[in-house]
Amino acid sequence: MIVTFLTDFGLEDDFVGTCHGVIARIAPDARVIDVTHGIAPQGVLQGALVLRHTLPYLPVGVHLAVVDPGVGGARKAIAVEARDG
Repeated sequence: MIVTFLTDFGLEDDFVGTCHGVIARIAPDARVIDVTHGIAPQGVLQGALVLRHTLPYLPVGVHLAVVDPGVGGARKAIAVEARDG
């Protein structure tokens, strides 16, 4: 299983590493590909554009993108299943 990972977390703290740990606990055999963690804070459009431009080059799998415009708000997550897997 492949999990690609894109965020606005940056690399200055433990958030990315913690997420890698959670993924490893849930799916120990998964391979995580870090697309970027350099999306501007709350940069939803930037994150969407990077995801759009990179997806054609990524293997079929789970594509996890976390760009939070209102950190910790009450919004629900969005999950999409593509026709091609």
